[in-house]
Amino acid sequence: MKIIKIILLGMVITCSSACSKFLDIIPDNVPTVDQAFQMRATAKKYLFTCYSYLPPLGSVSDNYTFLGSREIASPYPGSQAPGIPDAIMQLCYDYQNIVKPIANYWDGDNGGVAMFTAMRTCNIFLENIGKVPDIQEAERKRWIAEVKVLKAYYHFLMLRMYGPVPIMKNNIPVSADVEAVKVKRDPVDEVAAYIVQLTDEAVPDLPSVINNQREELGRITVPIALAVKAYALVLNASPLFNGNADYAGLQNKDGQVLVNTTFDKSKWQKAALACHDAIVAANNAGFQLYYFQKPFDLNNISDTTKKCMDIRCAVTEDWNQECIWGFAHSTTTELQRECAPRNDVYSYTYALWAANMNACEIFYTANGVPIEEDIHWDYANRYTKLVTVPATMRSILKPNYTTSYFNMNREYRFYADLAFDGSSYFIKQRPNEDNLLYINTMWGSSSANSLSRYSFTGYWPKKLVSWKTSGDGGSYTADAYLWPAIRLSALYLMYAEALNESEGPSARAYQYIDEVRRRAGLDGVVQSWAAHSRNAAKPSTVEGLRSIIQQETMIEFIFEGENYWNMRRWKRLDLMNRPITGWDVMQRTPAAFYKVRSIYQPRNTYKDFLAPIRQYNLYVNGNLVQNPLW
Repeated sequence: MKIIKIILLGMVITCSSACSKFLDIIPDNVPTVDQAFQMRATAKKYLFTCYSYLPPLGSVSDNYTFLGSREIASPYPGSQAPGIPDAIMQLCYDYQNIVKPIANYWDGDNGGVAMFTAMRTCNIFLENIGKVPDIQEAERKRWIAEVKVLKAYYHFLMLRMYGPVPIMKNNIPVSADVEAVKVKRDPVDEVAAYIVQLTDEAVPDLPSVINNQREELGRITVPIALAVKAYALVLNASPLFNGNADYAGLQNKDGQVLVNTTFDKSKWQKAALACHDAIVAANNAGFQLYYFQKPFDLNNISDTTKKCMDIRCAVTEDWNQECIWGFAHSTTTELQRECAPRNDVYSYTYALWAANMNACEIFYTANGVPIEEDIHWDYANRYTKLVTVPATMRSILKPNYTTSYFNMNREYRFYADLAFDGSSYFIKQRPNEDNLLYINTMWGSSSANSLSRYSFTGYWPKKLVSWKTSGDGGSYTADAYLWPAIRLSALYLMYAEALNESEGPSARAYQYIDEVRRRAGLDGVVQSWAAHSRNAAKPSTVEGLRSIIQQETMIEFIFEGENYWNMRRWKRLDLMNRPITGWDVMQRTPAAFYKVRSIYQPRNTYKDFLAPIRQYNLYVNGNLVQNPLW
């Protein structure tokens, strides 16, 4: 028994070691769990071990949702793509499998984090923290609350990836027989309820704000706990798990139904209440949508540039007022190298992460409505028409430059989030609008002279590159910001979604969508559709407003990986199967360059809404059942 316990502890320590650069973990000279909880100092290290399983969402080598979302594409597996494992790129090109699943969070391999090990670590902490003698009771309660929220979050990550999963309320004793270890999957509703239970238990003992910011930023607070609860309830209310007849056959071997196939509107009502509570807690703690605070030496930037910075810096500005939960252990240095085009300043980037042109169609026109609906925008000729950029647009496009109509008269998020031929690239080294950096991607230019360092669509996700990242033509220094795992704008849009699904279009639903749109420089939903859309009444119906909210969400979180999950919970195969398209990038003239070419056509089916469980696990544990069609 002692040997088994030591092995178990060794597994916990080993799986935590990857994050040791950021978090303290159990030191090598603490050989047993009992000794880890003999005093406050070692118990605190174990607390940080519980945090160490948070997925590195800003990492190009670990966050598969960047490429899996179809919003970003990279060269085919096996090509030169520094820093990106083949497994991550394979997921983008539909190579998921059951023998060695990509991004395996069940076991913690092939790009995945070991979530069951994370839950077991949390349970060990909760079982033993009461033994620590030299700790004040208020601090003990706070630590317990933090670990309960972490445990809830780890269950949530598994729920959205696999659907029904075994609930890890307590660790199985090492003395248990073999059959007791063979757990089965628990129904989705029960997993969601357990997440809610953990967060509700935690909230009374958590701080609303972090006062000791130098040492504790990133630790769990009330707004974080309530946001995790809101995310879980919105997921449980969404079409994937709420009345999904496709999963009628997803049952345990004893016949237990794992997904409720009968639609339940009350799930959306509970989700709306949870979103409301999370927003109130966040607002009371001082969180608000981010607006760029101009440094004293940038007083002369235009309103257009300021608006683009409002959008771009909501992601890249550390600990800004919109970031409810930031993952400081998740470095974005390599991410920016992949996303930044080569140019006169950034000459040492990889520049291989290409924005899918087809996905870029999701951005609105400058009038704040979809491009196919805008009565003032030439949708039919968006690809074929070439235009000359007027001088009035110099803050976002190079004056007197020839570009495609596709790039003209789009909303600010289009220009804030994308870099492309003729677009401006506002950076700290070139803040003067009389000397802006413009991107030139015609073949043979500084941005397009090597296939191994070039976007194969003609677009880059500028959104993910900090404006403070610098270079001098011979170097590249990334401003490595922390990853914003939960932003306030997500709660606003989820709240609007839940309100629409539970009570229909309403002033409250419009209010929270319009808050996000206002930051993007757009008029409100009702006003914009009435003035510019072919379907002026669209916001007044549940179906119409649902479409608007989903598109608004897709735009707001494009390139962040969040939409990988949104497409699945909405059951939007049409979005998951968007072809990867781009311009004919190896051309030297606008007439030849601006021709659309198809690069890859995804072929997802409804089996891809959930990830597969590794086949080996089904052999070892006969009580487990596989997800549909895998």
